[in-house]
Amino acid sequence: MIEVLNLENILPLELVYALDEKAVRVVMQDVVDGARAYWIQEASKEFHSTKSEYIAGIQEVDWVSVDTAVISLVGVLPNILEQGMAQTDLHDTLLGPKVPVVPVGQKGKHPRKDGGFYRAIPFRHRTPGSGAHGAPMGSAYSKLLGSDGAKQLGKDVYKAAKALNPTLTDPYSGKTAWGDKLDTEPMNIPKLQPYHATDIYSGMVKQQKSYGAHMDIVNKPQSSYMTFRTISTNSQGKGGGSSPWVRPATTGKFLAQRVAEYVGTRLAPQAFQAYVDGLR
Repeated sequence: MIEVLNLENILPLELVYALDEKAVRVVMQDVVDGARAYWIQEASKEFHSTKSEYIAGIQEVDWVSVDTAVISLVGVLPNILEQGMAQTDLHDTLLGPKVPVVPVGQKGKHPRKDGGFYRAIPFRHRTPGSGAHGAPMGSAYSKLLGSDGAKQLGKDVYKAAKALNPTLTDPYSGKTAWGDKLDTEPMNIPKLQPYHATDIYSGMVKQQKSYGAHMDIVNKPQSSYMTFRTISTNSQGKGGGSSPWVRPATTGKFLAQRVAEYVGTRLAPQAFQAYVDGLR
């Protein structure tokens, strides 16, 4: 969160006292609008596949009083990117004591026959060239295969996935009729990590909503592409970053601090100077 507080914090006192309330608001408006625009600009340079989701977390300016404005960053992923995150074992997050035990098909953990719990975690894969947030197919392999190789892989995976018989879900009942699953063995896609059981596209399904008799007009269905991976209490004990369910520690970007420094050293003085020049 960035707080643009009281111009006394960022401008010489003699200049602040020379402004009436209307002038303060005019200068502050320029400052906060510029701060938010700069924050978005810096995020666009720092992030790639997560850029859209981070920027969506930057809220509109909230005026608390005539000389106090707040710009907040909301959302779990934006704040992880901003502040960083300690190493996290997702067994604790996804299978911990606060997660409800539910029947298969509902959101929560399911009991194993031999004791413990498990659940299936969905991963969405964007189509190549998609402008939506999230990683397009193939992009995860850019370090392993190079930029061109990763793009070609994404095209190959998408072509095969489009040909799948779809998995249909009724949005009213929640029932799902499973279609085909992608067999990537003929594609010889490597594993991203040695501890992965398969490549990340193995078993992909093409999901579509099935409205059936609930709609008089049937629109062209929109497809999404998903894989599902099972996390189980049986897979614990692989810590130290050697498990796909252990998220390594990440450092934050701290863009809010960068924006606050920019406001104090450049943006606010420039906004005031522009206001004074306008009076002249």
